[in-house]
Amino acid sequence: MPAVRKYRLENKKIAIEVSSIGAELKSLMSDKKVEYIWSGDPKYWNFSAPFLFPIVGSLKDKKMIIEEKEYFLKQHGLLRHQDFSLMKQTKYCLVFQNEASEETLEVYPFKYQAVVKYTIKDKSVTTQIKIVNIDNKPIAFNLGGHPGFNCPLLPGEKFSDYSLYFTEPETFSSPRVAPDATLDFTTDAMKCKNLQVLPLNKQDFNIDTIIIPRVKSQAVLLLNAQGQGLNFSYNNFKTLAIWTPVNDAPFICLEPWIGYNDRFDTDNDFLKKDDLIILEVGEEFSVSYQIELID
Repeated sequence: MPAVRKYRLENKKIAIEVSSIGAELKSLMSDKKVEYIWSGDPKYWNFSAPFLFPIVGSLKDKKMIIEEKEYFLKQHGLLRHQDFSLMKQTKYCLVFQNEASEETLEVYPFKYQAVVKYTIKDKSVTTQIKIVNIDNKPIAFNLGGHPGFNCPLLPGEKFSDYSLYFTEPETFSSPRVAPDATLDFTTDAMKCKNLQVLPLNKQDFNIDTIIIPRVKSQAVLLLNAQGQGLNFSYNNFKTLAIWTPVNDAPFICLEPWIGYNDRFDTDNDFLKKDDLIILEVGEEFSVSYQIELID
């Protein structure tokens, strides 16, 4: 594993820290010294805000078949483990880049370039990830974000003091997560109609992950009873997943996805995956999300 390098940006309202491994956001601190990003404590979950590429979630048997050849990828893909190079740094912006290598081609047979950009302004940080096809053939992938937020945020609070507020009423059936982490869309793990407020309760996550396959809201707010917390907004994503361990882990993940885990009845053909993004030679695709503090 390459040496981890940390990079920092700050203004009068917030400060962020980003790791070279995975170009992962490791800290978002307010001027009131409140930390919003999960620490990555391996006791519960050893990431903070990884990017999910070229798969989201898990493959059945960790296997995918591309052009009649088998490849094996761990959960959420390869990008979160890659070493990124810092390409640009200004007072309020960081840009990182990673490209396909002999190592990545062994598990994902497409040449990609990933560019991650962080921009801070006032009380917000915007994260953009761009995938570029640098291959001589079309490339295919899913893409997602997985930021974890401290919950509770303030001393003396409990996880259940917080709620999620959707900007649009959400009607959905969350698929069952099978023991092998594949999805069963024929079985509803949770059904909601016109949901706009979700009080946080660890018991709701006995189903593993709440998945909203076609989310209408372009933002969701994580707030305590006093209206403090954050506004998490995202664009061009199709699915929103919400996850926390059912133990006493003091964080919650808000995950915008394009694609999701394999279906339980898949034949492992990668090109049949849901919401697959196809880029022709030289094409690029980008998505972004923003975290705005409400304190």
